[in-house]
Amino acid sequence: MKTKLIFLSMATIFLLNACSKYSYWDISEFNMDSNALENNEEIKLIYSSNGPNDNKERTYYYHIIVVSQKSGDTVNVLTTLNHGFNRKDMTKIFHFFNEDHPASKLLQMDLKDLANLKSIDNSDRPQTKKIMRVARDPNFDHIAQNSFPTIIGTIGNLSIEKGE
Repeated sequence: MKTKLIFLSMATIFLLNACSKYSYWDISEFNMDSNALENNEEIKLIYSSNGPNDNKERTYYYHIIVVSQKSGDTVNVLTTLNHGFNRKDMTKIFHFFNEDHPASKLLQMDLKDLANLKSIDNSDRPQTKKIMRVARDPNFDHIAQNSFPTIIGTIGNLSIEKGE
């Protein structure tokens, strides 16, 4: 009997560790504000969640926390792209692109639709789907669970190259 109990306990621990550490918040948990950041506004990164997978089907948002370099405000950004940020990125300046920016619209598309895209004009682009979940790593709830304004979009760097 004692052996069965030990085996059952070990199996339970193994299964719990094998399961993803991620869960999801409903988007309604966030204080949505479409004016929290301006398009192309300079920001610095504080936090970036990961997720349970690469989100190819665009079924959830990743959660990023940034500080506006214009106002000093702290803002949550929800994006469908895992940017792969690391600690070095916390010293860099990025730009925010709102959800209507072409880059954000392309990044919100299902990768299957993106592979079939012939041009980036609005007539050929499939509609982005409504996403209602945000990836959550409970180990970082002390940072991620907040009342900061939240906006949907993406972040990146702007660079302009002149052709010859």
